[in-house]
Amino acid sequence: MSKVKGLSSERIAKRLLESRGFHILSTNQFIEEEDEKIAEVDIIVENSNGERYAVEVKAGKGDVNSIRQTFANAKLCGYKPMLICKGYADDAARKVAFKLNVKVVELSEYYLLLEPEELESIIKKCVEEVFETHGFLPYSIEVDDKDKKLLKAISTAKNFDEAAEKINIDRKKFGKKMEDLTTRGIIPKRSLSFRDLKRFSSSILARSEIISKLDDIKRRLK
Repeated sequence: MSKVKGLSSERIAKRLLESRGFHILSTNQFIEEEDEKIAEVDIIVENSNGERYAVEVKAGKGDVNSIRQTFANAKLCGYKPMLICKGYADDAARKVAFKLNVKVVELSEYYLLLEPEELESIIKKCVEEVFETHGFLPYSIEVDDKDKKLLKAISTAKNFDEAAEKINIDRKKFGKKMEDLTTRGIIPKRSLSFRDLKRFSSSILARSEIISKLDDIKRRLK
């Protein structure tokens, strides 16, 4: 599965899950054992009964291997397994899913259950998410020097801990600064992987630089 196709499938899956009452807790969640990353779950969700699922998303059909992977990752993080895909690859995959109690959600079935208005809303949210991920937020949002320092630390770091080190604060204080950026609408309220956050921060900084240069040109012209 290509990177672009995979990201698109995950966006659609998240919006479909939300439309059916699931709450998105996190995305691209790493599973660690003794500070070692041993696996990654696409989406962690919770239903109205408080049950949590480790969700894997597959752009194509679910085969035996993808069902086994879904089951294994869910066991590692202690949640129920769910696979979102375009149906079963074959009867063997269906039997394995039944035996391992993996909830398989077929995208085609979801589309059939959706009303046109719901589908339009999902597509709209996916498009908005694409723009947010690449930093295309309303130009009314301004960032000051402190914001830029924080965004630069994120854009040049490998993870959250390294970003916190770059501005000489601990992870807890770094988290509070991130919450402030979210509250002020500088970064999206939805969950972002660090990879997406890096790309988003770089885009915001680049846009801010362009706006600054445009303002300088205006002043010079005046």
